[in-house]
Amino acid sequence: MLDDQSRQFFQNWYQSQLGKDVLQQELEQIDAELDLAIGYYLVCQSPLKNFDIKHDRLRESILVAPVLDLGAADNTVVARAAELPFESDGVDVHVFHHTLDVSTSPHDDLREAARTLLPSGKLVIVGFNPWSWWGLRRLFSKRKKAPWCGRFISHQRLEDWLKVAGLTLENKRSLYFQAPVQNPKWRGRLGFLSAVFAKLKLPFGAVYVLTATKQVKRHIPLKPRWSRARVRVPPLTKPTAKEMKE
Repeated sequence: MLDDQSRQFFQNWYQSQLGKDVLQQELEQIDAELDLAIGYYLVCQSPLKNFDIKHDRLRESILVAPVLDLGAADNTVVARAAELPFESDGVDVHVFHHTLDVSTSPHDDLREAARTLLPSGKLVIVGFNPWSWWGLRRLFSKRKKAPWCGRFISHQRLEDWLKVAGLTLENKRSLYFQAPVQNPKWRGRLGFLSAVFAKLKLPFGAVYVLTATKQVKRHIPLKPRWSRARVRVPPLTKPTAKEMKE
């Protein structure tokens, strides 16, 4: 279940200019990950109450939230992230937008999302990278504001969790290499380092986006090998005239 106070912190932070810049890149990458997705149901979870993603090839979009906030979207479903009101093997795509960063039970949330996915369904996870400038900034923060109050789960740990949940990692991206400062002038002065990290494609971005696919083992039935009977049956012969008289 999402922590209510953390959700409010994130909602306020995403209204800032820095939060808007981060969100723009996140939405662009999520849209790229869903480019080839086809199906019926797209389920999204996010600390934002209006995090609404729509895709032409996915007919229905559902936003899951722990509480019904004022001004929430019409497609919002109130539920716990660890107890989703969906049948198993019924969701085509599931998006975690910083859901695990503000969750009290991230491992259970991930396992529940895997349960609801169709075979070959996709799970897209967006989270803050602890191995970045932002992770370093978090070490010196009181963690009473967003995004520093988040968990900052490493993608290496998430990869282990994905394997346990029966999911296979398909793609990994690192986003937003700018410094974690609100002042645009300071971000501009440190922009040369951000450009170097982005050009070298180093995994030091503030945000990572992981895409995993649900794999289901298929059992191929084996044909039984019938063994021939080893009992010898004597051939049938016609009775002789003598045997018929007797």
